[in-house]
Amino acid sequence: MKKTTAASTAGVLIALLSSLSMSASAQTATKPPAPAAPVAAKPAAAKPPAAKPAAAAAAATTSAKANALGSGGAGGALLTRDELRACLKQEETIRVRITDLETQREPLAAEKAIIGVEQQAVRDERAKVDDFRKVADELGVRFKAYGTRVEALNARVAEFNASKRSGAPAERQRVEMNIEQAALVTDRATLEAERQRLTTQSEEIIRDYNAKAGALEARVTDWNERNAKWADRSSAVESDRKGWLTSCSDRRYREDDETAIRKEK
Repeated sequence: MKKTTAASTAGVLIALLSSLSMSASAQTATKPPAPAAPVAAKPAAAKPPAAKPAAAAAAATTSAKANALGSGGAGGALLTRDELRACLKQEETIRVRITDLETQREPLAAEKAIIGVEQQAVRDERAKVDDFRKVADELGVRFKAYGTRVEALNARVAEFNASKRSGAPAERQRVEMNIEQAALVTDRATLEAERQRLTTQSEEIIRDYNAKAGALEARVTDWNERNAKWADRSSAVESDRKGWLTSCSDRRYREDDETAIRKEK
């Protein structure tokens, strides 16, 4: 009796990419007041759109071999020729299916490695987003400090106008407030220019990040679907292999029947 070894086959592991999101804010301030009239200045926040999450993937696969007929020894019930023919045909079919599964597993594993590289690229893009958010937060702090200076000048202007002071000391105070107002105008222009630059950069950074994350998410989804189908086929083969082990592998047969069946082909 001829015998061959056997191994089992199993499943699939699907991993998802952690959702990624970010936001950046840059506050703006209103124009500082003229010395003659107080003007309130309140910074306003601006946030770029949140980045889309992306997703990731991984797989675990194994191979399978079917057991050979006659492994049950003398204790198994003797197969009839028709039963032996059916068992031999089923054995051949299972082996072909197992070989086909192993062939399909190789490109899935190779693509998994490529997806891993793309996942790292998306993580790198996330780092850029986080760095940009820190810069935007720092600009927000500067806008807040600017607003505090505007409020302080407004208070001095209101007090000066209400006092109706005149003379040299009052004139010196008025000049100082005009100098402070001019400095605020210059600072506001600088902050506004930086805010505009960061806004433009944020749009570009988030657009690139979303494109890469979205493409990766679509690829992961497609890979998971194909890998799940592979796992279903693998499970089906394993079920049939176990059925074959139960109905065929523990059964004896006549070598003359085997010879006759093989001659029929």
